Amino acid sequence: MSYKKAIFLSLTAISAFTACNKDKENTASNPTTNQEVTLRVSWWGGDDRHKKTLEALRLFEEKHPNIKIKSEYGGWQGWQEKITTQMAGNMAPDLMQINWNWINIFSKNGDGFYNLNDLNSTIDLNQYDKNILEQCVVNGKLNAIPYGVAGRVFLYNKTTYDKASLTLPKSFDDIISSTKVMKEKLGNDYFGFETDYYGALLLMLYKLEQETGKPFIVDNAVAYTPEQIKNAADFYLNLVNTKTIPSLEDRAAAGNIQLDQHPNWIVGKFGGTYEWDSASLKWRDSLEKGQELVVGEYPKDFGPYKSGFSKVSMALAINKNTKHPKEAAQLLNFLVSDPEAVKILDVSRGIPANASAVSTLKENNLLDPFILEANNKVIEFAGKGIHPLFEHRQLHTSLKDIVDKLGYKQLSSEEAANQLISVTNNFLKENN
Repeated sequence: MSYKKAIFLSLTAISAFTACNKDKENTASNPTTNQEVTLRVSWWGGDDRHKKTLEALRLFEEKHPNIKIKSEYGGWQGWQEKITTQMAGNMAPDLMQINWNWINIFSKNGDGFYNLNDLNSTIDLNQYDKNILEQCVVNGKLNAIPYGVAGRVFLYNKTTYDKASLTLPKSFDDIISSTKVMKEKLGNDYFGFETDYYGALLLMLYKLEQETGKPFIVDNAVAYTPEQIKNAADFYLNLVNTKTIPSLEDRAAAGNIQLDQHPNWIVGKFGGTYEWDSASLKWRDSLEKGQELVVGEYPKDFGPYKSGFSKVSMALAINKNTKHPKEAAQLLNFLVSDPEAVKILDVSRGIPANASAVSTLKENNLLDPFILEANNKVIEFAGKGIHPLFEHRQLHTSLKDIVDKLGYKQLSSEEAANQLISVTNNFLKENN
């Protein structure tokens, strides 16, 4: 073989090898080829959510013939345990509906789920409020996309206030003074406001965050001083002592029933409450015929900071070990923003946090104006959000016990403040 011929054959082989490598690189960097891909998707919910999600997934398959969906779904009971087993065994689905606090459980350092910032060319993150997205960020990594945001709003029975010739309250001082008038004109069994023990705790935290600009927990510790919490407890006790709201003892005397099912709520003897926006239709529809419920303004008696209690209601996350991150991102973005998918899913997971999805629902008259107004007010006056462990069952039970004892006058406001701090801080130390 001549020297020139050998050189020619070597160059040809190198060229062929290089071309082959480039083909492999192109396939790896551009996963949207026509090769068939199967994605596992999981969620929990009721029959309505299952039916609508399956329909939306079929539509995605029609629009992406090379992507097949394997659905895994069921009721809430035992669902977290199932996901925990899958995560531990590296067998989790590609795309998962998750509870927001699962980020803290499965991704304390931010590496438990796929970093969606790396998929921002596929997922339109501009459709989300930055403060809402931030609640799903750990160590700079976006672990999930918030599907929706839920929060507490002030709901008032306008009919009751009208009967007493009162305007709707805009402050807690208004609620207190309105109650006096209601009792004079309508009867002593009328109250300007009503809440359970959890609502009592949230009203205390509402005051504290509005004063300080800080949420209850910052850097894994209670952010408030004993004196600040004592003052908040005194604020709640003042509502009870002025008979603006029934005491917890009075509530218990009426039986262990939900407030929306309480006879005094149904007939309008309770003038208002602080409840979830996502449940506002339930509160409205439980009133007897002729009663009108409205979404009120957030009271701003205490300071310059926004302090509405809010949280990410649920989120969508991608498995950190998925073999198909691009396709999983395509599916995620489709479910939260594609107009046809949004219309199919409507509010089966609550009002979406995605701005384009909200526009689609509004344009197609798929949003009840009442619940939309409630959700808009939640977003507009949302505080800094909550710590992922705030609603942990163990902590929740402990805080309930303290607030109950405060309400039953078994603890002073000072004792309750000290216990709230010590119990919460000890819990956080044990669980972080």
